[in-house]
This record gives sequence, C-alpha cells and structure tokens, in this order.
Amino acid sequence: MIGRLCRTAVLPILLSGILRAVGIYIFVSPNNFAPGGINGIAVLLEYLTPLSSGWFLLMLNVPLFFVAFFFLGKREALLSTLSMLLTSGLLILFDYIPGMPSVRYIADGGMGILAAIAGGLFLGGALAVMIKSCGTAGGTGVLASLVNKKWRNLSVSWLTSGFDACVVIASFFVYNRGAGFTEKLTPVLLALVSLFATSKVCELILQGFKSAYRFEIVTNHAAEIAEQIMKRTHHGVTEVSGIGMYSHTEHKVLVCIIRKRHIAEIQRIIREYPDTFASFTATSEVYGRFIR
Repeated sequence: MIGRLCRTAVLPILLSGILRAVGIYIFVSPNNFAPGGINGIAVLLEYLTPLSSGWFLLMLNVPLFFVAFFFLGKREALLSTLSMLLTSGLLILFDYIPGMPSVRYIADGGMGILAAIAGGLFLGGALAVMIKSCGTAGGTGVLASLVNKKWRNLSVSWLTSGFDACVVIASFFVYNRGAGFTEKLTPVLLALVSLFATSKVCELILQGFKSAYRFEIVTNHAAEIAEQIMKRTHHGVTEVSGIGMYSHTEHKVLVCIIRKRHIAEIQRIIREYPDTFASFTATSEVYGRFIR
C-alpha cells in the first residue's frame, strides 16, 4: 500500500518536504521565532536543546501518524507522515553539509521580518501541496480533526488556529528570557507575520492563479449588452431566461466570466442601460477556452 501511494504522490511528498525543510532551516530557526503547529514546537525545542528540530519533528509526528492512521484515514496519514519524515531527514542532514550553517544566518542584522515572510512563503507552499495532494496538512491538523470528531460544533480551522496560537504565545516565554518586554515580544510578532504569509500563500495556491470574475446581468437589453461585452472584452456571454418573482415579468440573464481588468469596462456598458441589474463575484480556477 505504501509503495502504491508513493508512486502516485511522490512529487507532492518530495516538494512539500523540501519546501518545509528549507523554510525552517534557513529562515525560521536562526531568527528565533516559532511559526505555529508541530513545526513551531520542534523549533522551540531546538532552541532549548542542542538537538536539531528534525529529531523533534520525527518524535512528534510518529504518535500523530498512528492517531491519523486509525482514526482519520490511512492514505492521508501515510502521505502526510512521509512528507514529514522527509522534512525531518533533511533538517538533520543539513547540519552535516559544509556551508549550510552559514546560510542559516542570511537574515541576521535586523532583517528578521524578511525571514518571517520568506519562511511563511516556503511553509505556505508546503502546506498547500500537502492539502492538494492528500487532503490534509498533518501536524496539528490531525489533532484538530480528532477533536472535531468528538465535538462537531468545534471547527477544524478554528481548532488548528488555536493550537498555532498556543505555540506562538509559548515563544514569548521561551525566546529572549531575561530580556525586556519588547525583545520578548519580537518572536511573537515574527511568528504572526510568518503565519499570515503562510495562510496567504496556501490560499493563493489552493484557489488557483487563474482567478476571474463572474457577472450576472438581469436585463431587457440582452442582445445589445451581450454584443458590446463580446466586442469590447472579447469574452463570451451566455443568455439564460428568468422570471422576476416580484414583478412576474420575464427577463434575460446574461452570464459572463471576465478578467479583473475588464470589470470597469463592463460597468461602463451596464450604466448605459439604467433599468439593468447586475452583480459580480470572484471565481477561481477557471477552466476551458477562457484560459487561452
């Protein structure tokens, strides 16, 4: 079973593991902040001990694997754990590669904010790849899903955020002990910046880069408006018949998917017909001839 899963998801496993390891090793650990989740716990423990965060990731994820395997799903458990094992191995290996320790301090000299953003980019990419390939992010997501099985009224996303918040708060007491309030608050702020970057990158990848906008136009001038839209934006338009339930009169509904840059153009077209009603919403991951 493991062999078959590896063959079907080898690239996501490799990519997710590598992105996570690089983000933690180069940008997170040397700048003394914990980005939340299991990764953050491992980074905190690395700061307190002489051991690499890779060893702590390994120790923390083994029990989570068994929890996920028996309670949440075999495929998700195997894929997320294999990715974490790769991350753990790379973090341990990096310490033995000549020249790697010097790369770790690339963001020193008051540039911690850049390290937090860069670390968030790598961790967000790793998170999105895992969610897209196996439907789970592993780590604290496993704990959140397990709690959700017991208490259905608790959202998995809110539980995961709660676990992340606990790690971020813990960093206030771990880093810069004996320093002033400002110095102790710095790791917390860096962690929040990193978490924000992680969520935004993950959201962007999951929702897709081919975003667009869907216009729905209720009008009695369907032919004229459709002709102008097609002529001025070069996008197709679909006409649907509809009945206004208040007035009980028949109208035509035009539906079109457009690029963001065409929003103002369509608004100008619609203003030429004062009795027309329109609304538009953001869409994502558009397929078909629209992409070309």
